[in-house]
Amino acid sequence: MGISAKHVLCVAAILAFLGPLAAQDLPPAKGAARTVKMFNFLCLSQLPDLDGVKKAAGFGEFAQITGRELQQYQPAVPAEELHAWSFQESGARYVLTAARSEPDAEFKKTAPAFAKSTNIACSLLFPTNGPKEAIYKELVALLGRAPDQSWDAGQMRVHAWSGQNAKLLSHVHYYAPRKDGPMGVLSASTFVKD
Repeated sequence: MGISAKHVLCVAAILAFLGPLAAQDLPPAKGAARTVKMFNFLCLSQLPDLDGVKKAAGFGEFAQITGRELQQYQPAVPAEELHAWSFQESGARYVLTAARSEPDAEFKKTAPAFAKSTNIACSLLFPTNGPKEAIYKELVALLGRAPDQSWDAGQMRVHAWSGQNAKLLSHVHYYAPRKDGPMGVLSASTFVKD
């Protein structure tokens, strides 16, 4: 996946400026703004610190997912370290995942400079009862620009932002269901050179 010169500003750099979001700064009403700010607090402001994600999961009433249920959140390349938590938000179930893994073979081909990196990833899975465009607009506002790419993948419309510097390559993805049913996913991953 190529990254144009005008998008050199790394998502990781954007995230550094956002800083941690205190739980009381979340919008009180449920909706897109609250969901995206939760993603910012739980994932974006923590990466590439996996321990930071685990600590952020401790700010609320999160139930750790273990055993067989945890395995359903295993990435394509099995993670060296995998965590997941579920929590209730306005009567709906949300799931937060965090993982450390090696890059897969496809990534190594498309980003050879980061072939020996470590991938730290975090995702927020959420119900999509409201308008999907609202999450997209909130994410564009948070990241400060439109996605680099968008495409259809099965039942999902995927929007992707990428950026890098000499040590980090970061991706943010929004998997928006094209119809009601599947959960939406906000995902961030940072590849850190060893």
